[in-house]
Amino acid sequence: MPLPHTSLDLTSVVSEGGGHRVRHDFLVDGRPLLRRLDEIEGADVVSPLAADLPPTVRAEHALRLLSADGTRQVIHSCPDCADPGCGAVTAVVLREGGDVVWRDFAWQTGPAVDLVHEGYPGIGPYRFPAAGYRSVLLRLLASAERSGVA
Repeated sequence: MPLPHTSLDLTSVVSEGGGHRVRHDFLVDGRPLLRRLDEIEGADVVSPLAADLPPTVRAEHALRLLSADGTRQVIHSCPDCADPGCGAVTAVVLREGGDVVWRDFAWQTGPAVDLVHEGYPGIGPYRFPAAGYRSVLLRLLASAERSGVA
């Protein structure tokens, strides 16, 4: 039996400090994804909110998420650079029929992921209807373009 559909949307997050830079997070079934990841109990994983600045979603991530099929993709990366070596929330993104699935979430700091030590147990898999998924990512790209971050 296939997974039930999950809703996907965007929320704006204003960074604390002097810059008040607006960042985005994904709302999964109405809850910010970074908060979901931060609430994992009993996992030996670095919290994505452990740093002074939480990870961010970048335009290049959205472009890759639009075309990914069965590959591990960055969902959130370091707010200062796009280098996964700084730490990134990643997931396997695949297409199943008319849906897009995110599964096997992990905190990645190198070329490979050890789901036992870096995985987020209990997070995902999430199944999104492809049309809504595409709409959310295109809104993210448009927002990045308007703010000059694209």
